[in-house]
Amino acid sequence: MLLKPKKGLALATCAVLGISILNAQPSFSAVKAGSSCTKSGQTAIASGKKFTCVKVGKKLQWDKGLTVSTKATPSSTTSTAKPQPSKELSGHEKVISQVEDLWSEWRSKSASTFTPIKVIVQPGYDSKWTGASKHSDLLIAAFVGNGYKLLQEPIAVFGDTEEWLSATGKPIACGRSVPEQPLGIYCGHIQLGYGYFAVNAPEGEKFVDKPLTPAQAKTIDYMVAHDVATMYELQAQYGSISYDGTKDQIPAWIREGFVQLFAALAISDSNTEKKSYFDYFVSSNMIESFPKGLCTKTLQDFESKDRNWGGSCASSQNFYAVELLAARHGGFDALFKFVTLFGTSNDWTASFKTAFGISREDFYTEWYDYLNIPQGNRPALTPAAPPAHY
Repeated sequence: MLLKPKKGLALATCAVLGISILNAQPSFSAVKAGSSCTKSGQTAIASGKKFTCVKVGKKLQWDKGLTVSTKATPSSTTSTAKPQPSKELSGHEKVISQVEDLWSEWRSKSASTFTPIKVIVQPGYDSKWTGASKHSDLLIAAFVGNGYKLLQEPIAVFGDTEEWLSATGKPIACGRSVPEQPLGIYCGHIQLGYGYFAVNAPEGEKFVDKPLTPAQAKTIDYMVAHDVATMYELQAQYGSISYDGTKDQIPAWIREGFVQLFAALAISDSNTEKKSYFDYFVSSNMIESFPKGLCTKTLQDFESKDRNWGGSCASSQNFYAVELLAARHGGFDALFKFVTLFGTSNDWTASFKTAFGISREDFYTEWYDYLNIPQGNRPALTPAAPPAHY
């Protein structure tokens, strides 16, 4: 079962912009969305927009740009179309820009025909519960359009009582006696559990004839999308056969970061506040801000099946690590490739290097560099955890 932390989530502030200035390049005259550039993180202003050089796949290209305001200086009487160099983005801001471009490319391939999620709720539940299907269907369309499938119908079931959940879920839960836990995934395609747990409410709180708050509605949007992403991750591991629970689990930090990232992209897509996926996700209070140091337990502690994060710092680091992997090491397809390779080899370190083009050890070094962790404060590298069955 994959759950967000129950306590300790905080609103975030964006990472601070770097100060180094780039030299102007002759190629700036050709700056436009999608055209080639020479240095990742390089920025330029042209036609009223600030463009950033990002890596998309194996190519460096200018992103779609952000509109900026410009004011004439006393020494200039006419405006010029010649772009000017701008400040370089921080490491995390570069990653956000790269991931946004990856998502834009994926969304452009979204399928128009797919099996939508079925959301079943106890009678009397607010319509916002079933409204969560909108974001999950958007994610499903993106998955299907980019070549990824789920062999069984995705289903989400929420209720207040054990009796209702059992009567509703048992006929579809491949013979399992449900609910086995407050919220879980059954048979690789059914999310089922108590409403209070799904929206982070006090234990036992009832939602029949009770409206969801705006914050709770955002939470259920995220939780349904989170577990839809889990269903597709599981299916990628099982390939052309239906999930049967026999395979070992990929490292917990990669699984959780994988589904956190895709859920964040889905719920923030076309948000009315026009925030980036990261700003929207953080403002929804479901993840901590970009880490300023190491958590008590690091990525190495979650290479097996352990998902007892022990706090929101450890849970949040999964998101930031997988976000970095996607941005710098092959995009979203590399994430799926890793899962697929592990599904056939059961060797996660070899699958990791093949899919992402970097070893486990070198990625951890890159991760510590990314967080600006001094050499003396970095944890010793331990042997990779062996595959484990959940």
